[in-house]
Amino acid sequence: MLIRLLTLFLLFTPSAQAQTVLQAYTMLYPPLHMGPGSEQKPGIADELVLRAANLAGITIEISTLPWRRAQLMASQHRDACVFPLSRHPAREKQYQWVGLIAPGQLRLYGWVGSTRLANLQAAADARITVLAGSSAEIRLQQQHLPYSTTNVVADGLRLLQLGQADYWAVHEVVARYEARLSRFPLKAVASLGEANSWLACHRHTPKAQIQALQQAFLQLQAQGETERIMRNYLGDAHDETKPAME
Repeated sequence: MLIRLLTLFLLFTPSAQAQTVLQAYTMLYPPLHMGPGSEQKPGIADELVLRAANLAGITIEISTLPWRRAQLMASQHRDACVFPLSRHPAREKQYQWVGLIAPGQLRLYGWVGSTRLANLQAAADARITVLAGSSAEIRLQQQHLPYSTTNVVADGLRLLQLGQADYWAVHEVVARYEARLSRFPLKAVASLGEANSWLACHRHTPKAQIQALQQAFLQLQAQGETERIMRNYLGDAHDETKPAME
């Protein structure tokens, strides 16, 4: 009987249990997440998250979902995270903010011949397109600007190309990547404010795991790995796509 009790005790002690696997949810959002089938070049965020997890000794499994569902899963499940998520007051207490993936701005983009806007209210009568559930959509709501939504981020650029939208509201990293890929010159006509993209986890994910990941992100940044990964997807900071987007 004593042996049986000892066996059960060992089975249920933390050291004997299998390591907890964190589930990370994301959306199709090139170049931050390239989507299923892109193992050779999975995305800026995927590479950073997986490298940080490896340094921290944590297993993370990444799943691609519609964006609103990805956020919902991470807010409801203890061992779940979401990326790339921008911080703002409405989200601040819903998650633990683990590691910075991509700093940047949300902007309104038009084609290269577009006129810069004196202020955001100058776009009140424009046709603006934005990804549903994104931080850019929240900023448009805060500014009381009308817009239409898409469920695929690249559709914003496609609508600009077809002349079915005047402006595309999107993170500058995504705009830069899509413009470089399609060779369609974009021009930033107005800023919607800062939007740093993060790996965020459920507010009750164990602190030890959060702290280990946070240290790993800082180590990658200090070693220059974060910048190297960014360059691999976006090219040099002074390449030919940048001037048209300033």
